[in-house]
Amino acid sequence: MQRLQPVDAWKSLIGLESALSRTMEEHRISELPNYQNTVHRRGFIVSSLSAGVALGAGRLFGAEKASAKSEEYVLSGATLLSQAGNELDGSKVDIHVKDGAIFAIAASIEAPGVSRIDLSGTLVMPGFVDTHWHMWNTIARGIQSSAKGDFFATQKALAKTWTAEASGVGVRLALAEAVNSGITTVNNWAHNVRAREFADAELEAQLASGVRGRFSYGYPQDIAEDEVMDVDSLAATQKRLAELDNPLIHLGLCVRGPDRCEEKVWRAEWEAARSMKLPLTTHIASTAAKAANGSIRKLHQNGLLGPDIQLVHATHAKLDDFKLIADAGSPLSISPWTELEVGYGLPPLLEIAKSGVELGLSVDNMVLAGRADMFEVMKITADLAAGLATQMLPISLSKVVSWATIGGARGLQLGEQTGSLEVGKRADLIAVRTDRLNTSPVGSAEFMLTHSANPASVDFVMIDGKIHKQGGRLAKVDLPALLEESQTMISSLKKSAGL
Repeated sequence: MQRLQPVDAWKSLIGLESALSRTMEEHRISELPNYQNTVHRRGFIVSSLSAGVALGAGRLFGAEKASAKSEEYVLSGATLLSQAGNELDGSKVDIHVKDGAIFAIAASIEAPGVSRIDLSGTLVMPGFVDTHWHMWNTIARGIQSSAKGDFFATQKALAKTWTAEASGVGVRLALAEAVNSGITTVNNWAHNVRAREFADAELEAQLASGVRGRFSYGYPQDIAEDEVMDVDSLAATQKRLAELDNPLIHLGLCVRGPDRCEEKVWRAEWEAARSMKLPLTTHIASTAAKAANGSIRKLHQNGLLGPDIQLVHATHAKLDDFKLIADAGSPLSISPWTELEVGYGLPPLLEIAKSGVELGLSVDNMVLAGRADMFEVMKITADLAAGLATQMLPISLSKVVSWATIGGARGLQLGEQTGSLEVGKRADLIAVRTDRLNTSPVGSAEFMLTHSANPASVDFVMIDGKIHKQGGRLAKVDLPALLEESQTMISSLKKSAGL
């Protein structure tokens, strides 16, 4: 196969020509079909190595759309878990991927001339969907508190010294970790957009990564409760993304909502989202004091819920609240680990399940969660439900896996594209090793996924028909360079913030 040819500008700017072939070999980029590099000038460089570009997925701001030959594969020998009730679930299958979509799933597929990838010893399933992830502060991993105060005070202090470049690096780091752990769709909850260039930097990182998802344009961390966010820049971002016409990324809006700002403010922001036909997401009822505001009922009574309005946490909501949410068709996202760590409390899983709310799971942020591990999120979700019910498996493990895949996809209004393995859907899938010390023997696929596997078990990742991880190694990321850049960036920011 043809080797990756770096652009001359990349060589001259980065000065790594002599190290390129070594990096390609280490990350197996040379095994992939004819990708092109992209160098982009907006204050920092994005390349197919340093930013994890999925080339052919679209073009960056001001850059020409890359022309890429259609990729076609037969993935063979894996055990299927489709999340679509396929009669072949539990059996070894071949999956034919063509033009970024699932072309066929069968016990055996003959496709002469098509590249075959052997996935024997793995379980193939839809990639995980993370429904609520503050990606910008990923480089602040583990800075839970400081001399400035608790988590919220510390993050606000950091946010004031943050730069657009730092947000871009944070998102790139988050997306690399997402791919590594089998998360193929994300909702980037960008709640420190301090100026238009911050949104540009985060969106560019998402576009470059080739990971599917939503960019939820947000507000500065230190914005006043009586101040409306920058809706004009939001409109400019919407126009720009429409011009790019990238099928992998769509725009949304994250707002403080009725629990965290004045009513005239959240109503104006809500109206902006609805007038621009953008999906909206907000934290709600995360503490007992905030739940006492009755915001969920108020939103329902005013017709301000619906499939395009995602609610997050709802840790202190009651069964009646969840019934209102379900009745309106609004999806819900929970992040059990961070809800515990920040002191919100236990997610009311039994009430959520009983209400029939469309639920998705999330890692939330790396400052608290520490790592992007949907396996861990599924495990605590299942086990907390059992503890709350004081009985085993009040919520089935298969239901929990569905929340991490198709449930999350539906909540982001992407259920027609991803979240399950079905002919015609986009080829967003992962292969999890079933023949390792921590996963074998496999009692059931659902137990293995929720209690045995971890990100290191993810052997193969494909998004929109493009290979992002193979043989357990990232295919599109120069990891050493990304980690070094992340460390340098957060060290500088901590110093500026007096941490």
